[in-house]
Amino acid sequence: MASGTQTGKKETVSAGGRTIQESSRKKDRKRQKRQQKLVIAAVILILLGAAYLIGALYFRNHFLPHTVINGVACGGRNESQSVELFEKRAADYVLTLQERDEKSETVAGTDIDLQVHLGDSLGGLLESQNGFTWPAHLFGRAEDTVEAAVKYDQEKLRQAVGKLNCMDSSRMYDSENASLSEYQPGSGYEIVDEVYGTRINEDAFYAQLDDAITNFAEELDLSGTGCYVDPLYTADSAEAQKMLETANRYVNTTITYQFVEAQEVLDGSVISQWIRVGDDCSVSLDGEQEAAYISDLASKYDTKWKSRTFVSHSGKTVTVPAGGNYGWRVDQEGTLEALNGYLESGENYTGEVVYHQRAAQYGDPDYGNTYVEVSISAQHFWYYQNGTVVLESDFVSGDPTKGHDTPKGIYRLAYKARDQVLEGQGYASPVKYWMPFVDGCGFHDADWRDRFGGSIYKGDGSHGCLNLPPSVAKQLYDMIEAGTAILIY
Repeated sequence: MASGTQTGKKETVSAGGRTIQESSRKKDRKRQKRQQKLVIAAVILILLGAAYLIGALYFRNHFLPHTVINGVACGGRNESQSVELFEKRAADYVLTLQERDEKSETVAGTDIDLQVHLGDSLGGLLESQNGFTWPAHLFGRAEDTVEAAVKYDQEKLRQAVGKLNCMDSSRMYDSENASLSEYQPGSGYEIVDEVYGTRINEDAFYAQLDDAITNFAEELDLSGTGCYVDPLYTADSAEAQKMLETANRYVNTTITYQFVEAQEVLDGSVISQWIRVGDDCSVSLDGEQEAAYISDLASKYDTKWKSRTFVSHSGKTVTVPAGGNYGWRVDQEGTLEALNGYLESGENYTGEVVYHQRAAQYGDPDYGNTYVEVSISAQHFWYYQNGTVVLESDFVSGDPTKGHDTPKGIYRLAYKARDQVLEGQGYASPVKYWMPFVDGCGFHDADWRDRFGGSIYKGDGSHGCLNLPPSVAKQLYDMIEAGTAILIY
């Protein structure tokens, strides 16, 4: 029992020793690995530092990585190597012009005596760079330029360019601004897209050529660099959109002029003929055509200054000559002003034109059924109210033997006035009832006369007025109103 117990203890001690030894070895291995890593890191840092210093020394006389000078990639090259690159680039240089309509042409450096004249400019650029910054240039492009690095014969450039198809004026076509489509009834206008032409803007073209050649550019896109005379206003421009909105507002406005039983409808079919578009996309209305339209309305519906045919008191048809001042007269300027107001606001309108003068009614007869019929040959008048004669009388009219004829035509009573003095050359006649209708002529009382009618007016007539018996003048004055039609024949 004792022997067995001792053996067990020895085995226990032996196992514990092995455990301690194994743990110690593990710690040693970890320490060794850390030391190895530190050594490797130190070596790497030393190598990187050495590489950095070597790079810094190298780039004291070599251009920094990814350095591009006037379009030539000089990164990592010294001054002489870079000069060789410039000279080779100049000798082989060809500029491709990308033109509209998928066309292209070229200008060769040999055609324009392209040469490199660098002088000490590259050396100066090398001295100015900081070689210690070379790592920062590994991942980016550095653009530099030197003045007058490239020279060419400008006259030969113009000769070479002059031979290009894009400079042939017979092949050019002009750009066009966005415009309006043809008018479509019921819908109006649409925008027609702008046209990009091929006419060269020479100042811009030569400036872009110089920049491209100086920087050894391989291509020059004429469209994207302003070398063409482009349209000023595109379909998306504010000016073109306003042009469309204005034109459609005009043509989508409807004006209906009413003349009682007749009406005139003015809509886009006519208004579209008045639309005028300026070079700046401004939209206006042709004032002359507008005025002509309104003038036609006036010619059609005006009755002032026109003759009238009516059935006289005797039942006979009588023609009153043109020239009187009674009747409808359109105020053409006022109507035009109102029309433009409707079109500018896009407000539809139904109603009358603006009148300068109105008559009793639309239609025939425009003077209605209240008027005065005056017969010079009969020396008699008839005053109708609502179609019934309410007053009639003889009178004495103007003396034709002395050139004082009473004017014939249809007139409107201008106004009424009491106790006036009628003055003229060699006379002054006080009257109690004065009812003028045209040019100082009118109805009035004539208490200096004891007879009226007959042929008195021939040799003893008035200066053009219609002389009435005082009592008749009073009655007429009390009954008649300003604006009443007076038909004299």
